[in-house]
Amino acid sequence: MTVPLESPKIVKILQEKGEINDELDYAIMNYLLQHVGPGYTACKPQLVELEDEKQAIKMGIDSTYIGKGNQLMGLGIVGIILIGLPEQDVLYTTSLPELEENIEKMKHAGIEPQVRPRGKY
Repeated sequence: MTVPLESPKIVKILQEKGEINDELDYAIMNYLLQHVGPGYTACKPQLVELEDEKQAIKMGIDSTYIGKGNQLMGLGIVGIILIGLPEQDVLYTTSLPELEENIEKMKHAGIEPQVRPRGKY
């Protein structure tokens, strides 16, 4: 399956905050590792409605790494991933060049990495 280069239009946030099950969390982690690379963590799931009236899970993509003292560190949200429902297929992921560009923008803006909680967030 080819993932589109442009994000489908989100018309409504149906649920601002939520959780995903461990299996989906693991599948998204593996997808990001295989298609984007290491150093990216999906977080902050929201249930959204797309312009085609399809529901999806929107998650932010955080730029993460292991820092001093074995602490999980994150720079912030640098992109998104959309998971279609009920199929749980990837509808869109921010491209690697765009993720890298957003990381550089955040660094140039003086944003400092922050400690992230272990586990799902």
